[in-house]
Amino acid sequence: MNPQSPPRHVTTTQVAPGTEAPGVHPPIWHSGPDLPILGSTGSGILGFCFALLMLLPAFGLAILLLLGLGAMQDVPSSDGSSFTTSSLILFLFGFVVLMALVFGWFFSAPSVQAFTFDESQQLLTLTVTRRGRKPTELRVPFSDIIYICPYQFAMFDRDGHFSVVYQGPKDKVFEYRFAEGTSLVEMEFHAAWLRGLIGDRMHELLNLDK
Repeated sequence: MNPQSPPRHVTTTQVAPGTEAPGVHPPIWHSGPDLPILGSTGSGILGFCFALLMLLPAFGLAILLLLGLGAMQDVPSSDGSSFTTSSLILFLFGFVVLMALVFGWFFSAPSVQAFTFDESQQLLTLTVTRRGRKPTELRVPFSDIIYICPYQFAMFDRDGHFSVVYQGPKDKVFEYRFAEGTSLVEMEFHAAWLRGLIGDRMHELLNLDK
């Protein structure tokens, strides 16, 4: 089932005063970090996550044992024992929150750190990074691109980003955001060039504030 294209909202490009439109677009549009992308196998982070997960039942069991021993002895809980139990419960709660934050960070959405549109090869190359793992280079032929859409968050914004949707292996559909923070003038410049390469699959600017 092919995904539906986003709404085609045409907005007027906001050009800053004194800004001149660029000239002829080069045959290659490349954007990447100034420094090399450092990756990680993620084994250490993944091991830390599993260690946290394995320690959680131990803390829970310790609290249950403390509560159970107090109930079996039928001894009124003193202020000291109540404080100790409360501290353990608070520690367990903080431990659960920490574990949720670590897992949320590790399994967060991938981001595009570098990309290259090559007109001669009709190829889009994306360097995608995921938390705690090595960067992955994805090579997307222009023929596999379903659409590219530029986005602007609000009418008063002077920049935006692009989103590419393409069909990958086994007919799976992937979507990645790239070129975040690009000025609207540059976005229109690149969009006009891409429109000449992929036609109507290069959509008009979409204002997310509408």
